[in-house]
Amino acid sequence: MYNNKDLIIKKGMDVMKTLITAKITEECLKELKKLMDITYEPWRETGVIYFDVKEFVEKLKGYDILITEVDDIKKSEIFGQTELKLIVSCRGDPFNIDLTTATKNRIPVINTPLRNVDAVAEATIGFILSLARKLHKVDRVLHSEDFEVFDFEDWVKYFNRFEGVELKGKTIGIIGFGQIGKRVADRLKPFGVNFLIYDPYIPDENADDYGKKVDIDFLMRESDFITIHAVATDDNDNLINKERIDMMKKTAYIINTAKGSLIDYDALHQALEKNKIAGAALDVFPMEPIDEDNIFLELDNVIVSPHIGGNTIEIIERQSRMLLEDITLWLNDKIPKHILNPEVFKDKKNLDVISNVRINKMRAEIVMLCENLLKEGHVISSAGNVSFRMKNKEKEIVLITPSNVKYDEMSSDDILIIDMEGKVLEGKRNPSVEKKMHLSIYKEREDVNAIIHAHSIYSTVLSALNLSLPPIMEELVPYIGGEVLCAAYGEAGTEELAEGVIAALEERNAVLLANHGNLCCGSHLEGAFTVLQYLERGAKTYYLAKLIKDPNLLPEDTIDYEMEIFDIFKESKKI
Repeated sequence: MYNNKDLIIKKGMDVMKTLITAKITEECLKELKKLMDITYEPWRETGVIYFDVKEFVEKLKGYDILITEVDDIKKSEIFGQTELKLIVSCRGDPFNIDLTTATKNRIPVINTPLRNVDAVAEATIGFILSLARKLHKVDRVLHSEDFEVFDFEDWVKYFNRFEGVELKGKTIGIIGFGQIGKRVADRLKPFGVNFLIYDPYIPDENADDYGKKVDIDFLMRESDFITIHAVATDDNDNLINKERIDMMKKTAYIINTAKGSLIDYDALHQALEKNKIAGAALDVFPMEPIDEDNIFLELDNVIVSPHIGGNTIEIIERQSRMLLEDITLWLNDKIPKHILNPEVFKDKKNLDVISNVRINKMRAEIVMLCENLLKEGHVISSAGNVSFRMKNKEKEIVLITPSNVKYDEMSSDDILIIDMEGKVLEGKRNPSVEKKMHLSIYKEREDVNAIIHAHSIYSTVLSALNLSLPPIMEELVPYIGGEVLCAAYGEAGTEELAEGVIAALEERNAVLLANHGNLCCGSHLEGAFTVLQYLERGAKTYYLAKLIKDPNLLPEDTIDYEMEIFDIFKESKKI
């Protein structure tokens, strides 16, 4: 797969030696062995985690690369007394590494972001459902020696004991609305729940499509299930303290798959022991690993798990792919995609390094957006396209999705870079056939940096009927900018289609494309996606209302007022 000899020559050194204490796939291990001399001692198999700095320094002697997951790499001796040239952390949050000292010693540190976000989100859903239906209690009782049923009355006793609750209509409080918190909300939406969201670091509109952004005390008082996905910081220490635990409903549950330091576990234990709250599911603890003396194991209303929220086969596969790709880039004197300290590359212009990192980050964000488009039904297979305009060394470039690549198979490498004339600057595939349409809009509109062309159901229905979407709801105008016109038909990829879109779009953020679905714009990807969601909701409302009779339009003075908000949104780049 790779030419080991060429890589070694490029580095100008003997065969590199690598110590791997993280778990990787057999395929990844096989490929790495083609590139370097490998010592593979995953902690899952050896049971060894290096916490003692002297022992670890001794172990690392003679190694050039360390691939780790849980070893303690915070001590300065590890950087000053070893010959490490690269550190790879199989974590999304490499808190066990002193990044500042690594940077001072010019050691690149690579991580594997988002490797476990789906796994933790799914584990959270499992905990919530288990608590709601008392599945943990059912399992314990039926497996215990005390379980026996001699007659119908015995069965009735157990039947009543295991009465649970449904999620529909319940209020879910989410503390921390980042990558995991959002995924939890996405998976819970179909249950018909209500969301309260606490996260002081996100804009209010990030929560608008899910529920209500509130302060933490309101969330603690009103939620039926509270799930924690915040980042552990000094300020967040005991974020859920005794006072806040006392605010909870007696029927409420709390789930922690984030960090043990976020909750006062002594206060939580007291509340659970006295049945002041209904129950808890705890995957993380202040002191780990947990053992048989953990006091929560004594409680019948608690699910205890040994930090396994991010423990799936897919995570190992994901991190293996990411680290193999980045190590190969590094060996070829290129900037790894997931580099945490790009400033260490002193032999390259810092601007080049930063630009490379920004481009790779945006490629990953485009892929994530495409996954959301597929999941929410805005696209199918390879239909539709997404682009993002950015500056690279004072020159404008456009990142754009490829032609004929299925969204569920798309990777960051598939995202192409083109110039403003459509020439491919980087990428092995062909850019979307609609690149002319995207580039025409970027040339015409300085305020637009992100474009989504989708085939959402109700927008496509209106476009097939050559109908416009009038301003029938107040929330449409600030985000879209008034009536959404339907552009004249043009064949895909033609100048004719691009010109028709420009004419119909004008200064608005959305347009319908006759027989082609919709197109939505924004100053950033999330803004364009927000416009798409409002457009599709408005199209659905208009279509259903029109089945009965012609809908009422907003009064002119209301439209004028909402257009003022639209102008403010555009100027502030909120959308």
